[in-house]
Amino acid sequence: MKIITAHEHELINAVIGEGLTTLAEAVIEKDLLLTEVLQAINATEREGVGLIFCGGTCLSKAHGLINRMSEDIDFKLIVPQDMSGSARRRMLSRHSKRLTRDFEKLGFHVPVDQIAARDENSYVCLNLHYKSRFPPVASLRTEIKVELNALPPVLPTLPLRIRSMLSTLTQESGLDVLIECIGVEETLAEKVLSFLRRTAEARLGRSREKYDDRLVRHLYDVRAIVCGRDGLKLPCEHFAAMVAGDAAQYRKQYPEFEQDPIGQMRSVMEALMNDPEAFERDYFQFVDELVFGAPVPFGEARSVFIDVAERLLSSLPGSDPPGKGHDGPKM
Repeated sequence: MKIITAHEHELINAVIGEGLTTLAEAVIEKDLLLTEVLQAINATEREGVGLIFCGGTCLSKAHGLINRMSEDIDFKLIVPQDMSGSARRRMLSRHSKRLTRDFEKLGFHVPVDQIAARDENSYVCLNLHYKSRFPPVASLRTEIKVELNALPPVLPTLPLRIRSMLSTLTQESGLDVLIECIGVEETLAEKVLSFLRRTAEARLGRSREKYDDRLVRHLYDVRAIVCGRDGLKLPCEHFAAMVAGDAAQYRKQYPEFEQDPIGQMRSVMEALMNDPEAFERDYFQFVDELVFGAPVPFGEARSVFIDVAERLLSSLPGSDPPGKGHDGPKM
């Protein structure tokens, strides 16, 4: 089972003892392992598969826009367009198997029964287990979820350098990864879409897995992006393509979204505006457990999210005018 080295253990104890951070040891440890996994993914033989780092961990480690622990690693995969369906499926299968072997060589335990592959290998999820050297943190899992989604970005990407928290705190050389990353504007739109689609899906009972009560992290992240990036431009002209991509990918398990994506997303917007209490409970728990930066009140995060979501939804063909009854900051 994967475990950090004795030297890394000593360094983590040192930065905590010297007061360089208020984070728990297990958080620094997990971030160190996340960075090692990113390095392994970046170095794995790709056989023509393009890799784009995305999601909350990208926002935190690459763009430096959110101050929360993000436990999962998300990648978009770019596959040659001229391939047949069977060739594409085989290429994606080979890539995920190579990754699994590389993770196991590093010492991670990757249980076969926890590997999910759906939509002809267009979506693959791996759970990498490790052994912690530190007291457990209730909200922190001793595993790293790696999600691979063969849905290419719609906006330009950019190479960014990533380091572990430990290397930054000690100012010592360490894991340093130059990796292609999704842009902030596309991440913002994806977070709006993910929260609305996945919440609507759960409300209809279409989810394959238990509802993720930490989906409220997208409210926090959207507010952090808007307040942390001046001159941000919403990708309204690309949002329809992103919605269409989700509708096609999830049409079997969630046909209602393919049939009426605007109606499904607006049903969640109405709940968020008119019945926010359930979301608020989840938000307080999320902030208490995983946010280590300045606290952001639920009302503020909710208001910013609603404003951004309304702008994106109103850009969709056939959308009704934006809802009323809320005041959000203007970008």
